[in-house]
Amino acid sequence: MELSGALLQNLFGLAAGLIGGITGGIITGIYTLKATDKALREENDKEIRREEKEVQNLLDALGVEIKTLWNFHMKRVGGRIEAMPDGQPLEFYYPLTQDYFTIYNSNAAMIGRIKDCDVREAIVVCYNKCKKVVDGFKYNNELVREYRDLNNIPGKTSQEEQRTASKLKELIDYARLIKEDHFEVKGYVEKLLGLL
Repeated sequence: MELSGALLQNLFGLAAGLIGGITGGIITGIYTLKATDKALREENDKEIRREEKEVQNLLDALGVEIKTLWNFHMKRVGGRIEAMPDGQPLEFYYPLTQDYFTIYNSNAAMIGRIKDCDVREAIVVCYNKCKKVVDGFKYNNELVREYRDLNNIPGKTSQEEQRTASKLKELIDYARLIKEDHFEVKGYVEKLLGLL
């Protein structure tokens, strides 16, 4: 069985077309994959840059928040604490009525996305120590109020005098802790601001 020249020519033409189609499909597929890969890499790079920008914005905002709060604290009572002689009470009512760490508290989940573990740790430690100091001032406020109430009792009995003296000693002892905490926090604030 001999194949006619026309049939052979048709078969070769069909094979050439098939090979050309497959080759063209492969080339098109390769370029499509490369273009898709490039688009995915660009989108991934864009997402990474967006994430880095969000984290940097958070770091900037935390720096502004802690610096502002520290400056306020130093003007309000920090200088007084640093100059306070040992053995003296801190008879100062520090009005603390709100959450002063708004940026930190509302972005706590993002802190884990900060790549630098030293910065991450400095943020968490500094803010926790600052919160401890706030709690300490709230307690000192209670002691000041109680002492003033006791001290303002007219015609005190000896028992009331003892309670007043005891409360004053408690204020003096607690002032030492406030002073220690103040200097500890000052170090953490300076470290954090230096890292940011």
